[in-house]
Amino acid sequence: MRIAQLAPTYERVPPVAYGGTELVVHLITEELVRRGHEVTLFASGDSVTTARLVAVTPRPYRHGAGATLAHPEHIHLLNARACFRAAADGAFDIVHNHAGVEGLVLAETSTTPVLTTCHMAYVPETAPAWDAYPWFHNAPSAASGATFPARGRLAPIHHGIDVTNHPFSARGEGYLLFLGRLAPVKGPEVAIEVARRSGRRLVLAGKIDPEDRPYAERAVLPAVDGDRIRFVGEAGPVLKARLLAGADALLFPIAWEEPFGLVMIEALAAGTPVVAFARASVPELIDDGLTGFVVPDPDGMVEAINRLGEIDRARCRRVAEERFSVERMVDRYEATYRAILSGAPPLWTPPWSGGPSAGFGRGARLGAGAVVDRDVVAQAGTAEGGRERGSGLTETVAEER
Repeated sequence: MRIAQLAPTYERVPPVAYGGTELVVHLITEELVRRGHEVTLFASGDSVTTARLVAVTPRPYRHGAGATLAHPEHIHLLNARACFRAAADGAFDIVHNHAGVEGLVLAETSTTPVLTTCHMAYVPETAPAWDAYPWFHNAPSAASGATFPARGRLAPIHHGIDVTNHPFSARGEGYLLFLGRLAPVKGPEVAIEVARRSGRRLVLAGKIDPEDRPYAERAVLPAVDGDRIRFVGEAGPVLKARLLAGADALLFPIAWEEPFGLVMIEALAAGTPVVAFARASVPELIDDGLTGFVVPDPDGMVEAINRLGEIDRARCRRVAEERFSVERMVDRYEATYRAILSGAPPLWTPPWSGGPSAGFGRGARLGAGAVVDRDVVAQAGTAEGGRERGSGLTETVAEER
């Protein structure tokens, strides 16, 4: 297949440090190339890829990173325009949009089929863009997918990682880890509270965006003492892997509806259990009592930390290998592309949404064979035109390979 991968331009592909979306785009792109597809990556010019790279900017632009460019989304939009211009010239069989609403809007007039993967949470104010979007979309978790419009909604596909890039450790080194942006929605101050109450050392690793600096300087950084509470800044791939492998547990006290949470499966790959609040995608990714603990509040986190000895770190690694590999993720995306190109991708309805999916992408119809993530379906939903609870649903993937 001739496939366009449309990335954001806020970080390089793959990212130097922070950038979960860009990492996933990189892994999908490289695996598709390895499988023999003709892939074009639209990303910043410093991106590293074996695909054909098209760039409208030599480097990425973050929000708040430079006074000369107050609106980096303008570069992001130009990148999306370059992709859809090439698509209009017949360059691709399908466009995989990871660029959010900007890509969604430009896809409105595309005659090339489009799959939009929703890496960010749904924002109701963007409804007019969704109303005009004629193609298909999916999310990385059932919890996130259920919040998006039913029209054109396909089954969720869990993110995957290169598990071999994460060294396994059979035991922790005596510290808890918080790894993420120092932002209120990520809950670093909760991680500090939990570490103090449990009598454990804590390592904080993550970037501080300009808009989050007042919060970080008020609620997080004053607690850093270089001993019991340490802050190591934004961690690149090598440091991140080392921190994850050495941690007794990863704390994930989110205060928002996180669409996925890539750091959780990265922790599992290192053998590190995850202690996380029971919201958003967490119950889909963490097996309570087996690969970590899913808890309601800080009290639950403190209790869970006292039970870390019950978790088999080798099991955490096996789960990462079995459920969250790059190969597994790309198997599903390949099959989804083919289902879209066949004109028969089955739409997906989570059982809690109260009714069937409504509406179709341009030229689509309900299909008889569903392409879904077995774990997602088993836990959270059905695919219209397929059988319920995952029975036989992923056989389509094997047939497509």
